[in-house]
Amino acid sequence: MNKNNTYLPPIHPKKASTRQDEKWDEAVNLFNSKQYDNVLPTILDYVSSHLQNKKAGNTYEIAHGSVVVTITQTGEALHVKCPFLNIANAKKVPLMRRLAELRMHPLNLTNVSLENDLVYFSFSCALNLCEPYKIYSVLREICYYADSYDDEFIEKFDASHLQEPKITPFSDGLKAEAYANFQKILDEGLQRFDHYMSIRHGNNAWYTLNITLKRLEFYAEPQGYLRTIIEEAVDGIFDRDMAFHDKLLQGKANLEKLKNYTEDKFAEDLYLVETFIPHKYSGKKENIRENWEDSYADAQDMIANSNFEDAANLIQSCFYGLFYYNLVDESISKPITDALAQANGLDWNQSAPILLGGMQAIMEDDFMNNDFGMDLSKIMGEQMQQSMAMMQKMMANFKTN
Repeated sequence: MNKNNTYLPPIHPKKASTRQDEKWDEAVNLFNSKQYDNVLPTILDYVSSHLQNKKAGNTYEIAHGSVVVTITQTGEALHVKCPFLNIANAKKVPLMRRLAELRMHPLNLTNVSLENDLVYFSFSCALNLCEPYKIYSVLREICYYADSYDDEFIEKFDASHLQEPKITPFSDGLKAEAYANFQKILDEGLQRFDHYMSIRHGNNAWYTLNITLKRLEFYAEPQGYLRTIIEEAVDGIFDRDMAFHDKLLQGKANLEKLKNYTEDKFAEDLYLVETFIPHKYSGKKENIRENWEDSYADAQDMIANSNFEDAANLIQSCFYGLFYYNLVDESISKPITDALAQANGLDWNQSAPILLGGMQAIMEDDFMNNDFGMDLSKIMGEQMQQSMAMMQKMMANFKTN
């Protein structure tokens, strides 16, 4: 436990954002100038230039993970519909209760409707009400929650897909290797967690949970129910309503639950899928800098005071958190993954300065991209800032207890 975490590169290249930022301002201007019929096509161009190929007549059919989103624009209105589940043979009483809860939270703009035994996500509004922020939020909400909750409802309540997901499977050899490495990450995380708890280092025990869970996603980027389990575990360690020590114990229990995930089920959840609206945000350097500002200063102080282990854990928590919440281009990802690889398994006093160098490459270079349009990374930035602030508050409270 006197050395830094091992580094495992992801099993497939990390995706960069396909957004065309300049198209966002164009969509807003079209709406403001009352050219409502052109707003949706421009929003889709903003998401990705290839989406116009998904159009037939006045309807787009766009795959996202395990669902297909249908968008129809008439002269007067916009209609969005997404087949979700077939519940004919499901455990209907608990499932219907969960669907009712889903309509109340977390859904905000979209609806869940039942037609016979078929469940759909849907949204409709007049064309002159298709404000770009609202429409993008609708599409993201449907894509994220339909793709997330279907696996949970299938696993827990015996529902079934309305259409088979369009997936690209990995080879059996890669799946076997990925499962072995998945287990290695969990073993390392559990050992480190137990070590920190035994010496009453609650801060580093929490960082270990955060790093381990996000390392799993970084390495394998699983889909299906496994992704849901990881996301719920990450949410759990940031739960504002749970005492810090309880978060630690629940976090360990979640690592053990993942440790018991069978190889067959893991293989089922390891595949590539088409995405429409990514659940990750588009990470921009200036927002990353803003989010990391306090952590960067803290890490520098820690290293200056020879607290190498604390610094390494803090920096790696930032790094894996960045990849967990964001799509980033190579100019951002490369110095980070290079630092993680170079610090692999080194003593803390060697690894911490290397990791700080990777952070410094993002925080202090002079390169700044021009910005256009809707800055979704600011939404991500708020989310990450809240996570970092919550994390720092938890640590401060723990130190004073």
